[in-house]
Amino acid sequence: MFVFDTSAYINGWRDHYPPATFPGVWTLIDEAFEDGRILSPREVYNELVRKDDEVAEWAKERMVGFVEPTEEVQRAAGAIFERELPSSANRDGADPWVIAEARIRELTVVTYEGRTFSGVPTSERRWAVSMPGICKRLGVGCVTLPAALGELGGEF
Repeated sequence: MFVFDTSAYINGWRDHYPPATFPGVWTLIDEAFEDGRILSPREVYNELVRKDDEVAEWAKERMVGFVEPTEEVQRAAGAIFERELPSSANRDGADPWVIAEARIRELTVVTYEGRTFSGVPTSERRWAVSMPGICKRLGVGCVTLPAALGELGGEF
């Protein structure tokens, strides 16, 4: 159902759904990770563990949900690098891998990119080069964590 971006974990954990206050959110995410409704590319895992914090520790315990890219995903990510992110700071990040996994598997991206902390979309120019803008151009669904939680059946 969903391909989670790094920001879904970090912003969700630190800002919107801290586990001490919202343990049910992380139980639902764990269950969805285990049954395959959520996955993330290995590059998301790499970004998370570089932080060496509580989110990194959580990720290290859930390696099964972080997938290696297939050849098809690698080709799709390469095309996204070339066409959508030729000079972006995200060129070496997880973004193209997240979008490629979602596109190839026909899943929806979950990210906080393209929005301010309060949920307001960023400027049109910045939005166009963010994951939601790229997803829209490529016909890939893209939602924030609260929307994904609802679709996963969360009631908190």
